[in-house]
Amino acid sequence: MMKTIYLIAAFLVMGTFSFSQDYSISGTISGLESGEIYLMRIQGDKKKIVDTAFTDQTGSFEIALKDDFPVGQYAIFAGPKKAVELIYNHENIRFVTSGFTASDQVQIIESVENLIYYDYLSIKGLNLYKLDLLKPLLEYYPTDDLFYQEALQKAIQLQQEINTRANKLIEENPNTIVSRFIQVDRPVFADPQLNEAQQKIYLKSNYFNESDFLDTILTRSNILTSKVIGYLSLYQERNLSQEDLENQLVIAVDTVLEKAFANQQVYEFLIDFLIGGFEAIGFEKGLEHIASHNLLSELCVNSERKLELENKMGLIKKLAIGQPAPDFEITALSGSTIKLSAVNAEKTVLVFWASWCPHCEDILPVFKEYYNPENTTKLEIIGISIDESESDWKAAVENNGFNWINIAELKGWDGPIIDDYGVVATPVFFVLDKDKKIIAKPGNERDLRKSLE
Repeated sequence: MMKTIYLIAAFLVMGTFSFSQDYSISGTISGLESGEIYLMRIQGDKKKIVDTAFTDQTGSFEIALKDDFPVGQYAIFAGPKKAVELIYNHENIRFVTSGFTASDQVQIIESVENLIYYDYLSIKGLNLYKLDLLKPLLEYYPTDDLFYQEALQKAIQLQQEINTRANKLIEENPNTIVSRFIQVDRPVFADPQLNEAQQKIYLKSNYFNESDFLDTILTRSNILTSKVIGYLSLYQERNLSQEDLENQLVIAVDTVLEKAFANQQVYEFLIDFLIGGFEAIGFEKGLEHIASHNLLSELCVNSERKLELENKMGLIKKLAIGQPAPDFEITALSGSTIKLSAVNAEKTVLVFWASWCPHCEDILPVFKEYYNPENTTKLEIIGISIDESESDWKAAVENNGFNWINIAELKGWDGPIIDDYGVVATPVFFVLDKDKKIIAKPGNERDLRKSLE
């Protein structure tokens, strides 16, 4: 099977050596007759739609690609949890699948890269599933029992099978993108006889041994970011306090960025990824650490992404816990002039929201449980709308009974207040003390309630 794949690859390379041509991605997806699908480019945790198509009555589609279409990892996407991952490298891709569930197999009809990729994914997925089943047994079963020894040998065998197949695919297909992906993606295994703590020590020391941080093709996939997530998870201990967990994650981040500094493009890519992830989970300590300890200033090329990241780092430091909140003065919906620094309250919460934001509808009613418009010296709330439509904003305030201070610049995402606070999504909350210093930036209802109590 592998020799055949290798020969096919050689002929395809020879066939495209003397002339350029256009390529296509085509497939048949059972159960998706006369439906819309999207071709999405994958870059870390970001997915961008680059083309669309409609399936016919048999579930078949075809998307034409120009010769200069960027290589990398893509996905055919048909909805939440409905995607087929593919690798494009200047060749036609054709596949058939019975659906999008774990039990639905993707059969590659044409494409060397994807034949190799799904060969690897198949053995990796099955063997990791079996290893997960064996893990608690190896951890708790008496080691002097014959059955333990049989299970141990089975675990070792499963690990070896993945490594053997990965090595074979890499060695026999050295000029493919997928071989570089497999090299990084392949699991790192510790001796299954070691206890959990010993295994983690080994994994932390050897996790990136096969990862080439100079390889920029990894930024056109989720391979490296998935690897980084796996590494960070090694630092999550069940019994750690929140503070200790955050300190451990900071150590892990430093290791990742130290290795990534070998290449500017990879370094920028991973900083962008980590910042986005930490913002999503509200990991303020991680954000502030990256903002204060990054090495962007030492990079040689002033790339567009570098400049964007430096601006973002400055914003993170400006809006860090303990920093004074940017002041503003604006006319409120009530007609009165509101100046943030003049608000007299023990706590002030800035609520960035919009009439069209469904998550805002879910969480903003929480404030009604804590807010007393007759006594705002303890808690004041300032709702800052992202709306551009004055009528939509006013209707949402009235219909929802938001009887706190309501302001809106009516400039969408381009308002000066929105810009000063770096708001790029809604809802966003800033909790300020009586001196208008930032004391919390809750990212969920639980943390919001905790900051209000």
